[in-house]
Amino acid sequence: MSAITELAPGLDPRHVFLDARDVMARYGWGKTKGYQNLKDRDLVPPPVMTHPDRWRLDQLMDWEDQRIASAATQAVSMSRPELVDLLPPAKRPRHSSR
Repeated sequence: MSAITELAPGLDPRHVFLDARDVMARYGWGKTKGYQNLKDRDLVPPPVMTHPDRWRLDQLMDWEDQRIASAATQAVSMSRPELVDLLPPAKRPRHSSR
């Protein structure tokens, strides 16, 4: 089965359910690594149905958008170091003001 990359016009992603093979094909995972990744909740959200596992396409798409936004936010924060991080460490500890 091929991965769903584009929806047919008029097809609602809330009504599209993917099984494990479809999810692995969507992310380009092989069989062995794919089944390991499907158990890791940091890599894939939990399925909406169990026995057999099924993932809703709209939830996977929302989860992907959140991961992309999070990665973009982290990239921006890492690209601009704080001034304090650029300064050399102090030789003596600062005294608190009285």
